[in-house]
Amino acid sequence: MTTSPGSALDPAAPLLDADAARHYRTVTRRALGRPAPVGTGAGPLAAFVLTHPLAEHTVAALAAGHGPYSLVHLAQEIEVHHPPRPGAPLDASAVLDAVRLEPKGTRLVLTTTLTDPATGAAQARLTAHILLVGLRTAEPHGTLVPMAAVRQESPGDPVSRDLGIDREWIADYGHAAGDLNPVHLDPGAAREAGFDDVIAHGMSLVALAVEEAAERYADGDTDRVLAVGARFARPVLPGEGTALDLTPSAAGDTVAFTVRSGGAAAVKGGWLRLGPAAGADR
Repeated sequence: MTTSPGSALDPAAPLLDADAARHYRTVTRRALGRPAPVGTGAGPLAAFVLTHPLAEHTVAALAAGHGPYSLVHLAQEIEVHHPPRPGAPLDASAVLDAVRLEPKGTRLVLTTTLTDPATGAAQARLTAHILLVGLRTAEPHGTLVPMAAVRQESPGDPVSRDLGIDREWIADYGHAAGDLNPVHLDPGAAREAGFDDVIAHGMSLVALAVEEAAERYADGDTDRVLAVGARFARPVLPGEGTALDLTPSAAGDTVAFTVRSGGAAAVKGGWLRLGPAAGADR
């Protein structure tokens, strides 16, 4: 989804290509049984896809020379100030806000930011909690700030729908998102990492929640999703029976969500904050 000079890890002025953004959303929506999206909105997950190479590069630089480790994505928040527009130049930056040693390895809080290079204004800010299992040599610093939580005082009616998670969809999502980690694509590599089969990308499940919530509560406009957060509890394997649960607030401005797979919560504590429709009073 990015076009950038030089290396794919180069954070300088990535471009959001309209065709790539539409393809990403079209692939995502297949698991919901929904057709290709209407309109040009890229949605909040575009910010994650754009900054993911830089986040990976930053974590790899911290771990360089310290031996093997495995990365576990614990939680993610995305806050969008101005939805990314196809063709608009953007700059990306990354900061390790906190590093803490734990019995299983090193826990990180990583913030990546997309900015408008002309004004320096933040377009989107993303916060990830990450555990590097097996790595305990990093220098601790900073404070681990808990992830945000949204409490609904007056929840509306919950809805649930099954998700079509199969190997083909997982692979297609990985190519559309530019995340080709072998645990998502190669059953042998997944088994070596301790899984029974390939696993779905955690953020693909968040993308499904964004798409379904936008369809139900925001007239299909994913750019009205101004913020999203979730914690990842367990991996999702293809064909094990996966469902998305959504609970809107009575006011309609937030949506809580969970993803259940194999009888257990795979994504929990999920929430989305919705903005008003275009032209509505703010």
